[in-house]
Amino acid sequence: MSKRTILHTIETAGPGGAETVLLHLASRLNRDRFRSLALLPGKDWLSERLEEAGVPVHFVESNGWYDFRVPRAIRRLIREEGIDLIHSHLPGHNFYSSLAGSLAGRPTVVTYHGAVELARSSSVKDRIRLATVRNLADSVVVVCDYIGQLLEAKHFSGKKIVRIYNGISTEKFAAARDGNLRGELRVAAGAPLVGTVANVRESKGYEFFVRAARMVIDRAPETHFVAVGDIDPVLGKPLFALVDQLRLRDRFHFLGFRKDVPEILSALNVFVLASESEGFPLVALEAMAAGKSVVMTRSGGQQEIVEDGVNCLLVPPSDAEALAAGVGELLGNPSRAAEMARKACATVQANFTLEKMLGEYEALYERLLEAA
Repeated sequence: MSKRTILHTIETAGPGGAETVLLHLASRLNRDRFRSLALLPGKDWLSERLEEAGVPVHFVESNGWYDFRVPRAIRRLIREEGIDLIHSHLPGHNFYSSLAGSLAGRPTVVTYHGAVELARSSSVKDRIRLATVRNLADSVVVVCDYIGQLLEAKHFSGKKIVRIYNGISTEKFAAARDGNLRGELRVAAGAPLVGTVANVRESKGYEFFVRAARMVIDRAPETHFVAVGDIDPVLGKPLFALVDQLRLRDRFHFLGFRKDVPEILSALNVFVLASESEGFPLVALEAMAAGKSVVMTRSGGQQEIVEDGVNCLLVPPSDAEALAAGVGELLGNPSRAAEMARKACATVQANFTLEKMLGEYEALYERLLEAA
């Protein structure tokens, strides 16, 4: 079989879950069978990582959903680079790639990563975008059954929907060792350290995580909390004010974007995902692979991969008291927390590896290419 060329495209390029999936696909597909290129909106974290991996990157700006520079750029790359298949991520570029692929006669795969992407689909613009993808895309990948159900409720054909769970490089997190996080934060060696890794966005439940921190610290004053992730300045301002209001400034640490996430996870006693809405969070898999005990909200696809009370504690979203109770339970019962962490790590190793995800996408590509 001759090598086939895949164009990967997305409407954002900063650090995030969908961007990480694209990075893994473009840089780690079997290079004897696939050649990858990427089309991005501009230079940022993702373009730097792709270029480091030797993946050619092209750029196109887009200022609105009706800005057809993106489909024109896709069609140009089809002609100049011999693109055989287009794979897009997130609603905007799913719309554009479906249009361009249909016009050029190239199979198109689109991936939806989160419920938030579909919650904002009531406007005329969003209904047109969804209808275009529904009618023109050859395959619609969802990262969990929960997203698939949301799409079927919007009249997507179940025959087009393919669930491919996200996967991670488990060795990277299992082998990580504590860095100097405790020294950096001046946290005593024996003090509990609780953390999350999530960009500060509306759906990530940060207000409830901060309020839960106050409740935990009231019972265990030596506990420290850390939050890793890019901070939206508009959303960050009230969070910083809440930290001050709750007198947590010396106990709650916003670290911003970090490159040493495996080492930070290794330093934690408990990992928390406080989201109000999720798709299939990579960081949940990363924390589990790092051997951490985990408290997560029932807010999306994550409850498909864990069993409450066995390899994770699941709590309702938007509930600071439940989050605090979960954290307190794990901190107060180290033997149970360690057993849950062991089972969580085994779950990821068995079912959610990067190799498994890549294999499923490669099989999908080949099936569509053979049918084209």
